[in-house]
Amino acid sequence: MPCDPNLLAGIKMFELLNEDDRIALAAVVDEMKLPQGHTLFQAGDPGDSLFIVQSGEIELFIKDTAGQKIVLTTS
Repeated sequence: MPCDPNLLAGIKMFELLNEDDRIALAAVVDEMKLPQGHTLFQAGDPGDSLFIVQSGEIELFIKDTAGQKIVLTTS
């Protein structure tokens, strides 16, 4: 579902866009609400997406060769 252009206006990375550009960008940006614990991507996935977290937390981790989770950052 396309996002609200006003949502983009509140994101520092897009604050310099004019209204027409925000509307055009919003038409191709999907807004998603995900449940806690949902995996957005995994190592090896194509890098063809950008995720912006409006609220909540993201945990970035890798697994070592023994399968142990190593948390790189949480924000």
